[in-house]
Amino acid sequence: MLAEGFLLHYKKDEIASGVLWENHCHAQFELIAVLTGDVCITLEGEEIRLADGEAILIPPLCYHIITARKKCTYRRLTATFDEGALPHALRIPLGESRFHPFRTDVRQTDRLRALCKEDSPFYAPLAGALMIQLLYASFTDARQVDTGVADPVLHKALLYIEEHLCEKLSLDDIAASIPASKSFLCHRFQERMKVSPKQYILQKRMAIAAKLIREGISPTEAAARVGYDNYSNFYRIYKKHRGDIPSKNKR
Repeated sequence: MLAEGFLLHYKKDEIASGVLWENHCHAQFELIAVLTGDVCITLEGEEIRLADGEAILIPPLCYHIITARKKCTYRRLTATFDEGALPHALRIPLGESRFHPFRTDVRQTDRLRALCKEDSPFYAPLAGALMIQLLYASFTDARQVDTGVADPVLHKALLYIEEHLCEKLSLDDIAASIPASKSFLCHRFQERMKVSPKQYILQKRMAIAAKLIREGISPTEAAARVGYDNYSNFYRIYKKHRGDIPSKNKR
């Protein structure tokens, strides 16, 4: 459902304990509200548990993984949006947020779920207003959800990648920044991030490129900014990992 700048989805699935459910990186903000379930969301290596009535606001370009903590029915609302969907008063706290877990108002999430199932443009203004109320509460009086402890070794590697993301990056360089062996680096990534360092870097670069294109940068310039000299190579990789061609991501 498209509602006043928010793309809303409601989904229900049966998932088993320990199963990797999703792993990706968005160019936009994403709100995940758990209606029922018990899941672990790993954001850039930091684990956060979410259960019934809890939600998290994920900033753009933040790689995240969702796994089930136990066999459960996983019902959730998700919303992706740009900062421009919000009134000015909410943009400052939104820009300062890192990973923002909070308690949700069950009445609001139930109304949003019902509107998503209707999926009618008639209800779009109401759904948009409910989303703004939900986000406003997350920055004011919502109870915080406990977060896990970040892996210090992985954290060093992620910081180094972030600082050099749009440059030529080798496993040797990343491993040396920890410092550790390449095999240790790859093992730790696979264990905690469920992806190889190479695939992590690629997903981050494609998300950055998508964000730049949405902001009005040409696909050719976006490719250059994320380290691709060969546009044909960038085009092929972007289409494979984003599911669309670069020009389709323009506003």
